[in-house]
Order: sequence, then structure tokens, then C-alpha cells
Amino acid sequence: MPVRQKMKRTQGININEPHGRDLFQTPNYATDLLVPFIPKDIRDIWECAAGDRKIADRLEFFGYRVLATDIRLIDDDGNVKEGITPTNFLTHSMRTDIYRKPHAIITNPPFSLKKQFYDKCVEYKIPFALLIPTDYCGWIIEAIQMGAEKIIPTRRIDYITPSGLSGANGHSANFHSMWLTKGFGLNKTETFVELTAKMKENI
Repeated sequence: MPVRQKMKRTQGININEPHGRDLFQTPNYATDLLVPFIPKDIRDIWECAAGDRKIADRLEFFGYRVLATDIRLIDDDGNVKEGITPTNFLTHSMRTDIYRKPHAIITNPPFSLKKQFYDKCVEYKIPFALLIPTDYCGWIIEAIQMGAEKIIPTRRIDYITPSGLSGANGHSANFHSMWLTKGFGLNKTETFVELTAKMKENI
């Protein structure tokens, strides 16, 4: 039985437990949009909010070595998830004697903790990409001023709900999403990528 960590909170949010809106998974096409922009020298990737391994599995499909970690190891049916190392990204300090240091971090961070995940990624001083809502709130403006760059699809990304619904099954996102990147060398603040209805069939 895992040792319970002391509860930690940030802005009233318990960072040791996932919340309902944090459990939406990433369709394959969202990861596919990012892959062409991943620097060629990156092979080892840390997916630090792996959920059901949707991003991790897709990156492995493209030949990347992926370390998948998450704080949630039990699925909705009570089964232990395979291929995920129990780790709280926000409280973890990567040590080289535990993990091979990754070349990059790529994840869809919990909705309620996206800024905290961004701040933690910055601490590691390696390239990263976070799939988050497109927004011009204060911290994102500051991130852009500090060198972050955005990859923005031309259509909304419909996330997979805990019940398995996606845009193709009647669930459509009510906000636009983007990959917020740093260290990818895009050389411009905003890069728009085509996302067609046909591409969105690859869930």
C-alpha cells in the first residue's frame, strides 16, 4: 500500500488528488499535431500526467522513449494502470539515480493545475510542451515574454471524457486549445497548424 503523502494545496486546490475536469484524456490527433515540431535531437520524453497513457502511447508509436508518470494509478473500474510510475510531478524532484534525465517534457497537464505544471517545467530547464486552453491570462502573457511559443490548431481539440465520449461521439470542447512550448525553437510566437475534420477521426 502506498504511503499517503501529506496533503498539499495550492490556491485552494489539493495537488495530490485529481479532480473531475482534470481527467480528460488527449485524442491521438492532438499529439500528432505536435510531433513534427519536436526537435530532432529529442528521443527521451517524460509524460508527467500520463492518465490513461494516450499521449505516451502515441509518442511511442512515433518511436520516442517515454517515461509515463501520474498520481492516479487506479482506473475507473478499480484496476491498476499498467506502464505508469507513481509520481506527483509537482512535488517530485528528478534524481538521475531513479530516472534517466529526459530530453523533454510533453503532457496535457491537469486543467486546474496548468500554471503550476508550467512553473515546474521551467525549473527543469529542458524543452517542454503543454496542451492547455488558448488564453491570454497574465501568466501566459508572461510566459510568451519569457520565450514560450504556441502551436495552435485551426479547430478545437475535443478531449476524451472519463466516460469515453469525444467530439465524434457528441462531446465537443467549449474552448480552443494550444500546445504551449518552450525550447522547441519555433522562432515565432504563434504557429498555426491545420486540423481537419478527417484528422479528428483519429481519436
